[in-house]
Amino acid sequence: MLSQCVRECFRKFFSVKKYNINSISKPVTQNSIKNINQTDLLIIGGGGMFLPDTNPNNISGWQWAINNEQLEQIKIPLIIYSVGYNYFRGHKNSELFKSSIINLVNKSSFFGLRNNGSVKAIQNIIPDEAQSKVVFQPCITTVIKKIYDIEIPHKSGKSIALNMAFDRSEMRFGEHKEKILRSVASAVKYLENKGYMIFYVCHCDHDKIFTPYLEAENISFKLMNFSQSMPNEIINFYNNIDVVLGMRGHAQMIPFGVNTEILSLGSHDKMRWFLEDIDAVDWYIELTENIENLTDLIISRFYDIHEKNKKLTHERLITQQNKLWEITKNNMQFIKNLIE
Repeated sequence: MLSQCVRECFRKFFSVKKYNINSISKPVTQNSIKNINQTDLLIIGGGGMFLPDTNPNNISGWQWAINNEQLEQIKIPLIIYSVGYNYFRGHKNSELFKSSIINLVNKSSFFGLRNNGSVKAIQNIIPDEAQSKVVFQPCITTVIKKIYDIEIPHKSGKSIALNMAFDRSEMRFGEHKEKILRSVASAVKYLENKGYMIFYVCHCDHDKIFTPYLEAENISFKLMNFSQSMPNEIINFYNNIDVVLGMRGHAQMIPFGVNTEILSLGSHDKMRWFLEDIDAVDWYIELTENIENLTDLIISRFYDIHEKNKKLTHERLITQQNKLWEITKNNMQFIKNLIE
């Protein structure tokens, strides 16, 4: 999904004849560097690549295990595009990671991070003179409507998609996991009783862990597993949903990108960072705070967003999406000036 959106965005601004697509988790070899240097431009992104325990390694400390010597051998423009600083609460920056990031910033022709929280986090670990190179480039999924020719359908007003996340559960929920999960399920049951159709969405197989909590509340729901789905399926689904209660970053950004209302269930700083960037922190609920009243908080916030202020919510969404698109266009012009 991310890869396709990035490619389609670059196609809107550049005459791209061919993409060579490589997994960020593949080992970097001299042959890798040779192949890179035979192309015109290297794009790294999008995604939350600054994370120590996805593709863990002692080479770079983040997902692309490239050492400093290999990085220096790259002879074409290097674009870091729409990447996120995805350290969970409790993760610590290693000296290896700091050293690698300093070299990466220096090497890059463009260094764009997908929220201002990530920008500040990276600026805090690089020298002052390099900080101006690190800029805000929204996740390209937040402007899907600007990239693809998508018609906004007439919606029922009564469909809810829910997504919960379970990787690194101890970092997400702490010691109150069961209470939090039961509270979320209880809120969803209340909304079902109000006539809403419930879809439970898995972005990866871990997310299925929540289904027993829905079943315990006797909630009638349709399970949608997108772990192996093509981008058009994901886009079409979220385009037809009225409100998404999402715990994963892209369970908020993709719906936002197709003009669907969102209520973010937070257990990671990146969720709030995105909402700060679009002036919508009232669309955020921190799952690990005010746990005793979590069910009521979800219900009341849902009511405010979707029922009481539906028209205003839509207007705010469109205004902020336009703002993100203007930032994206300006960054693309900067990149064009660099390489043409």
